[in-house]
Amino acid sequence: MSWSVSAVGKAASVAAKLAADFTKYPCGEPEETIRQLAANVIATSLAAFPPASAVRVDACGSQSGGDSGKVNNLILKIEPLYGFVE
Repeated sequence: MSWSVSAVGKAASVAAKLAADFTKYPCGEPEETIRQLAANVIATSLAAFPPASAVRVDACGSQSGGDSGKVNNLILKIEPLYGFVE
């Protein structure tokens, strides 16, 4: 299975959107645990940004394998956007 989330905007708005996105479409284990840990890392990071800061977040993951074992992939990018004009 695979999952992805992304958002661009003010840190607080991005955090709210992604928190809602992470409640949708749960994955199988251990991928779901990894996905929720990524959600916590993103939420913690965005909470540290000044409220008016603009940010871009892209996160995705996937799980493959079978009875002999599972392999997980995770990519997480949190990028402050300077010079953002509304």
